[in-house]
Amino acid sequence: MARNDLMTALLDTRRALEEQVTALGDRVEKSRREITDTVTSQVSDLHADNRETRNRVNSASTSLSEINRSLPGLRQEVADLSHAVQELRTAVGDLFSRLPEAFASPSSPGADNAPHGQALPLEGPGRDAHGNDGFAPEPDTTASTHEDADTGGTAVSPSSDRPAEAGPQDAAQRRAATEAAATAHPDAAPEAEPGAAPPRDSSDLNGELARHDNVLATAATAGTVHLVCHRDMWDFVQEHAADIPHFRAPAAPSEEGHDRLRITLSGRSVIGVLIAMRDTQLKSAKYGKDDGTWALSGAVYKRLAHDLTTTSRSGTQPLTVIFDDGISIPAEPQS
Repeated sequence: MARNDLMTALLDTRRALEEQVTALGDRVEKSRREITDTVTSQVSDLHADNRETRNRVNSASTSLSEINRSLPGLRQEVADLSHAVQELRTAVGDLFSRLPEAFASPSSPGADNAPHGQALPLEGPGRDAHGNDGFAPEPDTTASTHEDADTGGTAVSPSSDRPAEAGPQDAAQRRAATEAAATAHPDAAPEAEPGAAPPRDSSDLNGELARHDNVLATAATAGTVHLVCHRDMWDFVQEHAADIPHFRAPAAPSEEGHDRLRITLSGRSVIGVLIAMRDTQLKSAKYGKDDGTWALSGAVYKRLAHDLTTTSRSGTQPLTVIFDDGISIPAEPQS
């Protein structure tokens, strides 16, 4: 009897253990499924986030590429706008220069020095810069009479005062300074009138055109030319070369320090710059309102033409034309 009770107790214990093991296995399987589902969901979310991030990066890269492609066109439009403004300014200046003299501002030397609110004397016919009338002054018998040594009488000396001419304008002053320099240096060539082309014979003109053709031919064979200059000079070059068919606006220039830029041009663009600078110099007055334009365009053309003569077919380095003349710093003495 006792043995049967023992066997029954053992069987009950075994069944209880089996039930507990089965319940534990079910819980482990449920936990495994929950963990697997959670990990799968998290991995899917990470994959989605990764795809979205990649799409955003690609979109930003595409937008940046489009911006880079549109920059040359925008730069060209700005250059065209600047050129149009310059032409409008020139047209307005020409319009004012053609107005009647009655509307022109007074150009006498005392006009700028007159106190504010004080009326200046009118300059009628015969009135000079000192305010004297053009009529002959009455003779001053006390100052202009003298005793005739032969007759003992008195005679009136002719007045030596004459109406002075009006003060010279800026262009006239500079022309006079040039003439004075030419007098001091007789070997120097005489200067031409403001705004007028200097007289040249056909041989000089043909020689100049031949030199210009040679410079253009040399530029045509130059693959790449680097310009190093101040950003103001580069703006001037772009402004006047924008309308030349052979000029192509380059990519964004690199900074060289001290407001200097390094611009990379093709040989074709160099041809456009040379044509633009020569045309600008020929159209600008050497002594007048366009003398700064004349000087800048001439300097750019001369430096390019000079440095292009250093190119060769066997050259391995691109030509670099530098517009940065300055002073040399003396070396410190060795102690």
